Amino acid sequence: MQAATRAIFTDRSGEPYIGKIDEVYEPLPTEVLVKVEFSGINPADLGHARFLGLNNTVAGYDFSGTVIKAGTSKSNQFQPGDRVLGFAAPASDKPKQYGVHQEYHCARHFIYHVPPSMPMEDAGSLMVVTHTAADALFNQLQLSFENEIQPLLVWGGSSAVGCAIIQLAKKAGCYPILTTASPKNHAKLLEIGATECFDYRDPNVVQNIQSALKKYTTKPLKRVVDSVVSRGQPSSISLCEACVDDPSDALFTCPLPPTSDAKQHWNRIFACRNVDINFKLPNGTVLKHEADQSMQAKIDQATSWAISNYGNGYCMPNVVVVKGGEEGVRAMLDVSAGKASMQKFVIEHPI
Repeated sequence: MQAATRAIFTDRSGEPYIGKIDEVYEPLPTEVLVKVEFSGINPADLGHARFLGLNNTVAGYDFSGTVIKAGTSKSNQFQPGDRVLGFAAPASDKPKQYGVHQEYHCARHFIYHVPPSMPMEDAGSLMVVTHTAADALFNQLQLSFENEIQPLLVWGGSSAVGCAIIQLAKKAGCYPILTTASPKNHAKLLEIGATECFDYRDPNVVQNIQSALKKYTTKPLKRVVDSVVSRGQPSSISLCEACVDDPSDALFTCPLPPTSDAKQHWNRIFACRNVDINFKLPNGTVLKHEADQSMQAKIDQATSWAISNYGNGYCMPNVVVVKGGEEGVRAMLDVSAGKASMQKFVIEHPI
């Protein structure tokens, strides 16, 4: 009999706590049972639990670990002992085996082999932000994966998603890539692919971005990502819109509901497009889309490139490891409160 193990759950109000797992998981034919070594922390870990009702189960989406057993239809791809990384897609009423902040996880949607160039802690932090960035660029902004010489504004470049967007945009050929962040993060953002960085606190930030654009290209700015959706005054949404000369001819996208001062339509970013989504937000808005395999294929293409080129064109800039469940819970609360800047937290197991 396997001894009980610890896991990080969310309760019905969306708050994290440490509980026990007594079950012994057995993978279905289409699943892979993984012993988790690192699980990544994302704002969605608690955000989905608090605001979408995806709670009362084991938390977490990003993972890396070692294959224990592959289901019958996966045994030709994965063998016991293989190092893997993956992403557990969000779902309502998700059974416990599909959360990742626990010792064992049944991977059923997205699972890849970890290349030799990728540390396991980095692997445990990669999938959600990479999927999110790929959906933003190649689905919501309708960019191609290469030879896309198109100006791009990334508001919030030092967020984990912002860093991923900048790197994938560089691969796609976007130019110039203009981004906002605290000045302390500018050097790193330039290193990973930004063309020029701007202090988002500067009262002249909009004018500075507009002037910089003209230095690099005669093309108008038509592609904008707000990766943070700040709720201050002025909001990041309103500042993004102000940077564009002709908003009616531009595409805007963000991962959260835009603030009420939005004057343009903002496409919603989502990290996976292979499952049907139907969630009701606290403001009454229904977040709904049907699975779209053509959109998912674009995400998969970008993700495969990021994994294959890890350390040579793509990276997680600053992975911070916390050990065990108690530190993991504290880090989840900090990330949810917006206290992570140019950092990606992962939990080293056991919980």
